[in-house]
Amino acid sequence: VRENGVFYEFDFSRVYWNPRLSTEHERIVSLLQRSDTVVDVFAGVGPFAIPAARRGCEVLANDLNPESFRWLQHNAKLNKVDRKITSFNMDGRDFIRGPVRERLPALMKGSHKIHMVMNLPALALEFLDAFRGLLGPEPDQSLSCQENNLPQVHCYGFSKEDDAQRDVVERAEASLKISLQGQCSVHLVRNVAPNKEMMCVSFTLPKEVLYSTHTQDR
Repeated sequence: VRENGVFYEFDFSRVYWNPRLSTEHERIVSLLQRSDTVVDVFAGVGPFAIPAARRGCEVLANDLNPESFRWLQHNAKLNKVDRKITSFNMDGRDFIRGPVRERLPALMKGSHKIHMVMNLPALALEFLDAFRGLLGPEPDQSLSCQENNLPQVHCYGFSKEDDAQRDVVERAEASLKISLQGQCSVHLVRNVAPNKEMMCVSFTLPKEVLYSTHTQDR
């Protein structure tokens, strides 16, 4: 298939692909600047990762499905961006708590933005708890450089509530154990079914979430 000028090949019977998300893929990619870092937690066959890499971003792309992982690597080569994409075949939570945690402190010291994309609308909001206390105790030295470069999260969710916007924000807050009031934006991606909306909630990951303070529940 071709989407937004990018070619993808895959076995449709073994992986997830939704042609109705092309506008959303384009919307997120339009937010990126060259040399930004994109962390794609549920990357599939690469509809966010590959256009991001073509834009000049460094990409960490993960998917638990071995077939998706295989086609992600294939599509990176097909579009000649395999040097820009580091791919992983892990559970999303393990990916955040492993490779992402290892790289995040260095990325936050840099000047380029970090975008985390979590497009698994049935479950992604529940995975936000993986960020709690991710970087351990807060370092003593001045954090001024890091405070300006906290990751931007774009997390997707389905909602059947009358106020879908409020619903996804409240569920994100429940996972993060922090209020996002006035700190986030919510975008209606599409109507999936009668009384079922797909939403994207975007916010800067609070420092209070990333660093464990006095106590952290296990």
